[in-house]
Amino acid sequence: MGGNSKYLIVQLEAVTRSPVHSGEIKVSRASKSPKPVRITGDGKVAIPIYGALRGYLEVMLRKSGENVCDTGAKAAKPCGKCVLCDLFGSLQKRGRAIIDDLKSVEDYKKIVDEAVHLRLSRENWSVSDTLRMEEIREGATFVGKIRIIDPKPRDKELILAGLKAIEEFGICGWVTRGRGRIKFTKIEFIEKDWGDFLKEARKELAGGRAP
Repeated sequence: MGGNSKYLIVQLEAVTRSPVHSGEIKVSRASKSPKPVRITGDGKVAIPIYGALRGYLEVMLRKSGENVCDTGAKAAKPCGKCVLCDLFGSLQKRGRAIIDDLKSVEDYKKIVDEAVHLRLSRENWSVSDTLRMEEIREGATFVGKIRIIDPKPRDKELILAGLKAIEEFGICGWVTRGRGRIKFTKIEFIEKDWGDFLKEARKELAGGRAP
C-alpha cells in the first residue's frame, strides 16, 4: 500500500428493473436444472459487478481514444500499465479496488422465480425446445460496497461512469433480451482514514469489549 493515509468506500444500493439471471458458479449447483442464480452461503442472491464494471470501462475508454487493455478477449492478460490495471489489478500487481458482489436484502426464496423460455421452430412456429432458469424478479433490492485503497483523483469518475454504463446496458445474462436491467438508487462516496481502525480498537479496549 502507498503512503496515502486515506481510503475510499463506495456504498451501493440497487433495484432490479427487469428479471436478472446471475449464473451460479459453484460446481455443485451450476449444472442443475433450472439453471440457478448465484446464491450466497447465507441464502441471499448475489449479482457480480466486477467484470461488467471493468468491461464497460475498457470499452468506453478505448472509444474515447485512451490506451487501455482488453481483458475480455480469449486468453487475454491485463497489461499491468494502463489506468484500469492500476485500479482493478493485473497479473503483476494487485488492484486498488476491492469490489463486492451486490447482495440481496431479502432471502433467495422471496425474490427468485423459475422461468421457462421457449424456442420456436421457424418452420411451423411450434415450440421446438425449452430452457428453464431461475430469475431474480423486478423490484428486488441489493446492496454492495467498493473499497479503494490509495484513492487517486480519477477513481470516482471511473467508478461512477462504469456504474452508469451498467444501468444503461445491463448486467449478467440475457441482456440482449431485456434481462439484467438494474437501477442504482444509492452511490455514496465516503472518504475514510486508516487511522480510524486504531481509534476503534482503542475505544473497544477502553470499553472492555475486546479480549
